[in-house]
Amino acid sequence: YVEAEVIMEAIEARRGNQRRDGSDLQMLGLLSMMHRYLDDPSFPEELKDPLEECVLNMYEPGSDAMCCMTESQQILFHTCEILAGQLYPDRIFPVLTGHQARTGTNAGQSGQWHRERGERMAISWLRKRGTEGLQEWDSNCYFEQDLAALAHLADLADNPEVWELAATMIDKILFTIALNSYQGAFGSTHGRTYAPFIKSARLEATSPVSRLMFGLGALNNHFMGAVSLACAKRYVLPAVIERIAWDQPEEMWNREHQGGESGVDKVTYRTPDYMLSSAQDYHPGERGYQQHIWQATLGPDAVVFVNHPPCVSDENSRRPNFWCGNQVLPRVAQWRDVLIAIHNLPQDDWMGFTHAYFPIHAFDEHELRDGWAFARKGDGYLALTAAQGLELITQGQSAYRELRSHGQDNIWLCHMGRAAQDGSFSEFQEKMLGLDVSFEGLSVRFSTLRDETLYFDWERPFTVNGEEQPITGFKHYENPYCTADWPASEMEIRFGDRSLTLEFDETQGS
Repeated sequence: YVEAEVIMEAIEARRGNQRRDGSDLQMLGLLSMMHRYLDDPSFPEELKDPLEECVLNMYEPGSDAMCCMTESQQILFHTCEILAGQLYPDRIFPVLTGHQARTGTNAGQSGQWHRERGERMAISWLRKRGTEGLQEWDSNCYFEQDLAALAHLADLADNPEVWELAATMIDKILFTIALNSYQGAFGSTHGRTYAPFIKSARLEATSPVSRLMFGLGALNNHFMGAVSLACAKRYVLPAVIERIAWDQPEEMWNREHQGGESGVDKVTYRTPDYMLSSAQDYHPGERGYQQHIWQATLGPDAVVFVNHPPCVSDENSRRPNFWCGNQVLPRVAQWRDVLIAIHNLPQDDWMGFTHAYFPIHAFDEHELRDGWAFARKGDGYLALTAAQGLELITQGQSAYRELRSHGQDNIWLCHMGRAAQDGSFSEFQEKMLGLDVSFEGLSVRFSTLRDETLYFDWERPFTVNGEEQPITGFKHYENPYCTADWPASEMEIRFGDRSLTLEFDETQGS
């Protein structure tokens, strides 16, 4: 059953001056449909000519107002160019771009030329991101677009090098999601995200992918990545990655470096009852954008994080906004189940506060006492405090979801716990209140529930029991399943008696 009107609307959105940021996703959908169904006898004849015209007049980067600067947009462009060139190898694509568009000259290149160029650029993209990781690390919005493009390459590209590399990159992204998820919630730090995605894991764009591939997560309106993977007959999820997604060790400590030399060093600590994840020492004091620096996850809705808002709006068009991103990035260090975030705001900061997302409705129990906020979900516990004190907001849109702390210089401290280690929820609270916490300016000394003393400040190294602990310069991956240097042309992933080797050099394979 084909709804021709819907397809024509997508074609019309690609014509003339209507091409907008995001219409590359529409083109990917049209090309996918054409590759799979154009020769089907029941395909509507009246759609074939408009589709052909649409593809032959497809844009190139820079030909209109669309953005093609992010990693996900780049691989989408390359994928569309490959698939279009495969459809019409001998036809001329009359595209006006850059200088040609200004001078009125015609590009006049064949589909085969476009396919070969797309393949070169896609291979370059895949090798660089495969060996170094993504600058848009753990992005629960852009991972969906990456997976949609890669699934089409893995299934429809004719060039074996392209589709093998694409399948290997899918393995790597799914491995990363499995490592940094808790019960299907991709509760990692994120290089790019939006406010709805971090306030509930049920709304994440990666959640349907986790549901499809691992049986964890939730279905929602972000179907592009999941449908693309479901349609890819040539891609099969390796069993070792599925097992890692389901694994629930007593503790899992993961350290990663993602992106280029100036990329991110991140950590994730996970138990059967909670997960804590953060970006370590990530450009402190600089202006942020859509980075989600740290998060504690007790359940899909029971999430806690802190940010420095630049405004009161949480609309996606504001980047950063009230809940997503930071006007000024904090300095963060995490040691397993304890996290310290230091905020050093300019004296003229007009908002004048940092705040925590603390959704009381999502917890089984909560308690605010003696300067601490406590929460329980199942057998997982959380304790949160700030050097400048906490105020529960009880009015407005964030009522009973926000803990606000005023002051330009502030330190937030988060300590996780669980029944198996810390007894009942009330016992956990009493133990926390008995700990020694010393705030002084932009420094803190803290004795943890694990008999460790942490020290951290705005400039000096992070120490545990007096010994310096590195918070930058990590390997590409270092966890119980995989250890790989950065950059990594090869990664070996192991679980039990199963292993998987991912290769991104010229002899790639998986």
